[in-house]
Amino acid sequence: MKSLTVKPAPFLTLMVFMLIGFFFLGSFSSGVANAEANTALPSEISVNGTGVILVKPDIGIINIGIETSNKDSKISQDENTKQSTQLVEALKKAGIGEEDIKTSYYNMYRERFYNDGRQQEGDYKVVHSFEVTVRDINKVGATIDTAAKNGANQINNVRFTMSDNEKHYLEALSAAIKNAEGKAETIAKTLGVTIGKPSKVVEAGYSEPYGKYMDVRLESAADMSVTPIASGDLEIKAHVNVTYNY
Repeated sequence: MKSLTVKPAPFLTLMVFMLIGFFFLGSFSSGVANAEANTALPSEISVNGTGVILVKPDIGIINIGIETSNKDSKISQDENTKQSTQLVEALKKAGIGEEDIKTSYYNMYRERFYNDGRQQEGDYKVVHSFEVTVRDINKVGATIDTAAKNGANQINNVRFTMSDNEKHYLEALSAAIKNAEGKAETIAKTLGVTIGKPSKVVEAGYSEPYGKYMDVRLESAADMSVTPIASGDLEIKAHVNVTYNY
């Protein structure tokens, strides 16, 4: 009598492998979930801080111009060159260094205007402007007077700055950090949580310490011994973004 061998059906074999696969897949998914739970980011408070320092400027920068006009372009140009040379030499004698006298603008053009609907041509204009750096803030007014007496007929503006900007900027940066910390502590107290040391600090910006531009009329110097110039205070600002964890 022959023995009988029962072969498992293909369907049952497939089901067994599927059950084993689901078991391992479930274990893997659970591990991924646990890993994600363990790496969850802490809660954060992010704030912006601003620090402002007021300082007295010690440098003045003056834009001085010479404008000449003539029907002959060569004469207008020659007159401008003569007056510009006179101006530069006078400024040097007044104590301004050669490196602190720079041409900022030069242009020659012919005037054109309309008369009874018809275009007419006028004189040739030559404009030569200099940027003059005065390293003694108390001599800005006297420098303007020297320019007025030696060929200059335009003072376009005066601005002020500092010789040691970095030092004052670091003070403003420190104030910005303290400002951000105060904001974060207020928010944390309101929420009833406690913050630790900053987890991230980003230097977010720097404001150039230039004062307001001043327009000066040369005519005002005629009635005074020295043209009065008030520099005022300059604002140096620093900005930071700070993140705290809790």
